[in-house]
Amino acid sequence: MKKLLLGTLVIGSLLMSDMLRAEELTLTIIETHLDGGVSISFDDGEYENDSIDKVDDDDLDMGWEGEDLNVMTAFTRFQNVTIPQGAVINSAVLKLYAHEDEEDEAYVTIYGEATGNSEEFAEDEALSDRTATTASVSWDIVDPWTIWQAYETPDLTSIIQEIVNLEAWESGNALTIFIQGNEGEASLLDNARDFESYENIEDPNDGGDGLNHPERAPRLVITYGETTAVDQLENNLSFSVFPNPSTEGMVNVKLVQQGSTSINILDACGKAVYQMRTDSQINTIDISNLSTGIYFIRASNEYNSTTQKLVVK
Repeated sequence: MKKLLLGTLVIGSLLMSDMLRAEELTLTIIETHLDGGVSISFDDGEYENDSIDKVDDDDLDMGWEGEDLNVMTAFTRFQNVTIPQGAVINSAVLKLYAHEDEEDEAYVTIYGEATGNSEEFAEDEALSDRTATTASVSWDIVDPWTIWQAYETPDLTSIIQEIVNLEAWESGNALTIFIQGNEGEASLLDNARDFESYENIEDPNDGGDGLNHPERAPRLVITYGETTAVDQLENNLSFSVFPNPSTEGMVNVKLVQQGSTSINILDACGKAVYQMRTDSQINTIDISNLSTGIYFIRASNEYNSTTQKLVVK
């Protein structure tokens, strides 16, 4: 029944399924420098507290180093992110490969850099030089890791959505993801987890072959909805939704056009669960009464109607 309703809900001259058509983009760390003929990248590295520790290490640490009382923050910068400004992000995960067998629990927070085009990192810069996104995701790593096996972060949609919604964002720009240890979980135990970097070299003492394995470098996998024919219509209507997914009982709807606009939130069956009319371009909506699940936000004016997916967690 749900598929039938979604498949027949018409938005202007387009079906809902057309609006939600997604493309997948897989991004990897790339070479940025040569050191003695060896390929390295300053696009991934780690901070020890506020200072960069290394940008060319064979592994990256995230978490809390209890013996040294240091917060470790790993970063991964991805170039040529060919996602249009304001595109709808459907999913995003960071895929990492364990650098060693580890069992100690690690508690980290993932966030992005709030800039339209993230610049290359320098060895002498501070973490506080970078502006954090409002959106963040907690990752409690409690299960053991096995050396050189792949692991995925929780969904990072809200972080990527905030970045591509920035006015300065353009398709082809670079973005950065940070994974920071939580000092609140501090103990004398080593609660950091190590994962493979771009420069990973598999130590023969750990059973490795002494070679670099580029397939184990961090990668970011994003699915997103391209701009559809709705945006090409005369007197078009477009807007952005953030945070999305929404986890704190509120969502912001930012309208590109000015003028009176009707905003409706529909459940998966197409039933309106919220309605408002506004002349403001930025609108904060209380959705604390909504159950977790998938909804659709529809903005309408006298010329057009546009819908975007909203995930409530």
